[in-house]
Amino acid sequence: MTSDRQRTAIPVVVNAGLATLFLLLNAWLWILLPLLLPLLPALGWSLLPVVLLTTSYWSVLHEGIHAVLHPNRRVNDALSRWLAIGFPAPFAVLRFGHLKHHQFNRTAIDRSEVYDAAQRSRWRAALGYYPQLLIGLYASEVLALLLVWLPPGLLLRLARRLPAEHGLPPLAHSIDRQLLRADALRAIRVDSAASLTLIALGVWLYGPHGWMLLLALLGRGMLMSLTDNAYHYGTPLHAPGSDVQFALNLRLPRLASALILHFNYHAVHHLQPALPWCALPDAARADELCSAPGYAAALLAQLRGPIASRDLPQRS
Repeated sequence: MTSDRQRTAIPVVVNAGLATLFLLLNAWLWILLPLLLPLLPALGWSLLPVVLLTTSYWSVLHEGIHAVLHPNRRVNDALSRWLAIGFPAPFAVLRFGHLKHHQFNRTAIDRSEVYDAAQRSRWRAALGYYPQLLIGLYASEVLALLLVWLPPGLLLRLARRLPAEHGLPPLAHSIDRQLLRADALRAIRVDSAASLTLIALGVWLYGPHGWMLLLALLGRGMLMSLTDNAYHYGTPLHAPGSDVQFALNLRLPRLASALILHFNYHAVHHLQPALPWCALPDAARADELCSAPGYAAALLAQLRGPIASRDLPQRS
C-alpha cells in the first residue's frame, strides 16, 4: 500500500516527462527510425542511446509496478501499460513477476545463480545460468506475449511445475487468482496483441535493416537480464521463517544513480518498496553506501557463475 504522504512525494511532472520520453523513444525505435533509414542509414547509430537507456526505461516501468509513477492509480496503470507495450511485454505480467520477486526473494523460485550440487554438477548448472544471465529474463518476458494466448488450464498446469518453498504459498495459486481471471487475462491479451502488432510493424518497416532492430533488442535484453540479479547474487538464502526483504545497495556516482532513478539503492527499496525513486537516497543511512559493492563490480561478479546452495548461508 502507498500512503498519502508517499503519494505526495511522487515527482509527477518529472515522471510524466520520463514516461513521455520513453514513449517517444519507442515510437522512434519501432516506427520513425525505419521510415527514415532509407534516406539516412547513419541514423541507425541512434539505436545505441536507446539501448543504453534500457535500465532507465525499466526503472520508470518499475515505478509503475509499485504504483508510484503517478498518484492516480488509473493514470499510473494506463501509462505503465503503454510503456510496457513498447518494451515489449504485458505490463500485468511484468508487475506480477516483480512483486512476486519481492515476496519470494532468495527462495527456491527466485535465486537464479543457485543450484543443488547433490542433483547436478556445476557445469550443467552453468548451461542454464549463463543464458539466463545474458538474455534469459528479457526473453522470458517477451515470450509471455505468446504464452498468454494458451488456454488458462494449460497455463495453470505449467505454473504448478514451478518450484515451491516450505512455508510460502505456491506461486500457481497467485497466478490463478491474479493473472488467469477472465477480466485480467482479457486485458493482458489486449496488451499482448498491441505489442505483437508493433513488433510485426517494426519488422516490416525495417525490411533489409531488420538486423538493426534485432541488435537493439538483443542489447536491451542483455542489459535488462544482466542487471536483474546483481543486487542479490551470492547473498544469503531464505530460510523458513526468515524475512525476504533483502538486497544489496550498489555504489554509483550521484548523477549515474539519478539516471537509473536510484535503482542502485536496492536494499532501501526492498525494505520500503512503496517509496518513490526520488525518496530513496534520503531513506538510506548516511554510511549505507560506503561499504557497498560498486555497481560495475557487482555486474561483473555474476560472471563467476552458478553457486552451490551448500556454499551460501541461510538468512536467519
